[in-house]
Amino acid sequence: MSANPGLAYQDTPPFSAPLRFFLTAPLFGVVAGLVLLFAPGVLESRWTPPALALVHLFAAGFMLQVMLGALLQVLPVVAGAAMPAPARVAGASHLVLAGGTLALAWGLGRIAPEAILAGAGLLAAGLLIFLAAAVRALLDAPATAGASRTPRDLRYALAGLAVTAALGVLLALVLSRGLALPVPLPMLVDLHAGWGWLGWGGLLLAATSWVVVPMFQITPAYPARLTRHWAPTVLVALLAWSAATLGGHALPATATGLALLALAALFAIATVRLQSRSRRSTPDASFRAFRLAMFAALGGLVALLGTMLTDIERLPVVAGVLVMHGAFGGAISAMLYKIVPFLTWLHLTQAGIKAPNMKKLLPDAPMRRQLQAHAATLAVLLAAAVLPVLAPLAGLLLMVEFGWLFGNLLRAVRAGRRARG
Repeated sequence: MSANPGLAYQDTPPFSAPLRFFLTAPLFGVVAGLVLLFAPGVLESRWTPPALALVHLFAAGFMLQVMLGALLQVLPVVAGAAMPAPARVAGASHLVLAGGTLALAWGLGRIAPEAILAGAGLLAAGLLIFLAAAVRALLDAPATAGASRTPRDLRYALAGLAVTAALGVLLALVLSRGLALPVPLPMLVDLHAGWGWLGWGGLLLAATSWVVVPMFQITPAYPARLTRHWAPTVLVALLAWSAATLGGHALPATATGLALLALAALFAIATVRLQSRSRRSTPDASFRAFRLAMFAALGGLVALLGTMLTDIERLPVVAGVLVMHGAFGGAISAMLYKIVPFLTWLHLTQAGIKAPNMKKLLPDAPMRRQLQAHAATLAVLLAAAVLPVLAPLAGLLLMVEFGWLFGNLLRAVRAGRRARG
C-alpha cells in the first residue's frame, strides 16, 4: 500500500512505541482524581494551586501522552513520515515527559518554584526529543498526494505544540525565577491555554478525525472545503488573536476570540452531522462517547463565550470541565477504544498470527460501562464546578473512570499476547 494516497500500515512503528504512552495516560487521570479527592478548595477558582496542578495532570499528562502516542502511529502511516528509531524516541521522550509532568504538577500544587522549573525543563526536554524526531521524519517524507489534509494539519499541530511549550517555559521562568516580561501574567496564561487548546489539541484532534471518524465510525468523509480550510484558518485566527492580545487591542482581541470559538463549533457540528449519517445500524460505546464529547465541546464553547461577555465567577471552571474532561477526555477515550484493539489486531496479523476480531479483543460491554462512568464523572464535575464541596466525590469518580480505562486497554493488550501464545 502506498504511503501517500492511502494508509501505509507496513510503516507502522513497533507496538511498544505508542502503547507505552497509551497505557500511561490513564494513570495521570487517576492522580488527577487524587488531587480532587484530597486538595481543599481545588475548584474554588481556576487560579488555585491545586486547580493548576489538576489542569496540568490532565493536559500534560493524560492528553499529551495519548496525543504523542497517536502521532507516533499516525505520522508514518498517514503522512509517510517514519521517525528514526521510533522505539528509542518513544522510550526516551516518554520517561522524561512523565517525570516532568509529575514534577510540574507537584510544583504548581505546592507552590514549589524549584519543582516548577524542574518539571518545565523536563517537559521541554522530552518534547524537544520528540519534536526533533518528528520534524526530521516530516522533512524526509515524500510529498503527499491525494485529497487528505491530515499530513498538512499534523505539521500545523506540531507547530502549535512548539508554541504552547515555549509559552509554558516562559510561565515557569516567571513563577520560579521571577522573570520580568512586558505582559501581565494572566495574559500569558491565556495565550498558553489558547494555543494548547486549539493550536495543539484542537488541530491534532481534527487532523486525526479526518481519518479516524470515517474509518471507525463508518461515516462519510468530512466535507472537502472544511478539511481544506479549517486548520489554516484556525492558525491565522490564533496568530491574529495573539497579536491583538499582546498589543492590548481589546476589540480585535475579542473579535478574533469569537472567531476561534466559531471555528471550534464548526468542527464539532460537522462531526455530529457526519455521525448522524453513519452506516452503523447500532452505534457502539465508542461512537456514543465521541458524540457526547462533541456536545460537551459545544457546551464548553458556550461557557467560554460567557466568560468573554460576563464576569460570572464559576463560568471559567465550568468551561474548563466541559472542554478538558468532557470534550478532549471523551474524544480521546473513544479513540483509544478503537486504536488500541486495532493496533493489537494489526500487529498480530502482520506477524502472521490469526488474530481475534476487535470485538473479541475488547468487547463492547466493558467499554460501555466505563464510558457510562465517564458521563457520570462529567456530571458530578460540572456540579462540583458550581458547588466545590462536591470535589472529593468527583475525584473518587475520576479515579474510577481512569482506572477502568487503564484496565480495559490492558485487557485488549493481554488478549493480543494470549493470541501470540
